[in-house]
Amino acid sequence: MKKLTLFVASFAFSLVLFAHSSSNVPRPPHSYIMMVHGKLIEVDRGKRKRVRKDVILVNHTTVHPNGAIDAGSGESLQLKEGQYITMDGRIRYLKDMGRH
Repeated sequence: MKKLTLFVASFAFSLVLFAHSSSNVPRPPHSYIMMVHGKLIEVDRGKRKRVRKDVILVNHTTVHPNGAIDAGSGESLQLKEGQYITMDGRIRYLKDMGRH
């Protein structure tokens, strides 16, 4: 009985450690649009495809194939080389991917 209790306790402890360590691992977004070599590329769960028509994000921001961005607030931006935009409209740098 003591061995069973010890086994269950060690198993529960290892689950807690494993769950804690995996939650601290930063992950890149599942879907985003990036500018690479002057081309706009949409990445959806690891699959890449070139953007050839306007993409409307969940926050009503429009991303044009040339990298121009019309924010839902009326602001106009340009996606630059090495940047990406998440599907909720946040612009980040590819070099920092996985740190958010």
